[in-house]
Amino acid sequence: MIRLQGVLLALSFSVFVASAACSGEVATSDSRSPSEAPPPTLSGDSLTYIALGDSLSAGFGASRPSETSFVPLVLENLGDDYQLINLGHGGDTSADLMDHGHLDAAIETIEERTGDGIEDNEVALVTLEIGGNDLLGLYFGVVLTGVCPDVTVALAKEECTEALAATFAEFDANLSEALDRLLEVDPSLTLLLMTLYDPFSGLLRTFSEIAVLALEGVPDSEFPGGLNDIIREQAERRGIPVAEVYEPFQDRASELISGDLIHPNDAGYRVMADAVIATLDGLRTGSPRRYAP
Repeated sequence: MIRLQGVLLALSFSVFVASAACSGEVATSDSRSPSEAPPPTLSGDSLTYIALGDSLSAGFGASRPSETSFVPLVLENLGDDYQLINLGHGGDTSADLMDHGHLDAAIETIEERTGDGIEDNEVALVTLEIGGNDLLGLYFGVVLTGVCPDVTVALAKEECTEALAATFAEFDANLSEALDRLLEVDPSLTLLLMTLYDPFSGLLRTFSEIAVLALEGVPDSEFPGGLNDIIREQAERRGIPVAEVYEPFQDRASELISGDLIHPNDAGYRVMADAVIATLDGLRTGSPRRYAP
């Protein structure tokens, strides 16, 4: 009973934190949220790494977002020749990525640095992780409300299947537009996509089963593939590498997820960074690699 009460309390807390994340108001251990941090002072003669995404790129859940989340860890691996523009913004959906101006800001920077005539200052890497908040809308709207409480109901109930199909369709269209716009401005851009993890894997079975349906699909159902498959298909169509984050998080929620039950902790962000770094190493060597914990 005590353990059950603890889980329910943690769930209640996760609802509060993740709801705040959707509005971009989650506080961190810093005095301000990562999205409120001042923009970096950029030099004109350094390679640039742009991080695009939501609260994961912003570093929510990390003890020191500017140091221990995946973006600064990737930057550290890239070396001293790189500078960072982190456009990750807590709460962003795939639509917000464009509507809030973050994609436009990235494109403007790519254009400026490609056409300024200065050698070795171009945008050399863009990482893009997005879609978690698209699914969180479903999580709060139809799962926690009891409309679609488990996979069996979700696959049998028209209200549930229509909501999931609509979310997939909107995400597919938004991601396609974002990728096309980035590659249009620089067809040779090193652009790396990331799959999403299941924050409940190995901890909360019913919620994890719902997450698996949304992320990876269920064989022999109306949804044999999930949102991660959309990411993989979009990437394959354009020759974009994918850092596989889903697999390394499997059955490791208690180890890799922070107290809000949504965002990674420092160990989880290390896993994300290692997945990105392994993929980049594969690009450098010409041998595709996946991070294996």
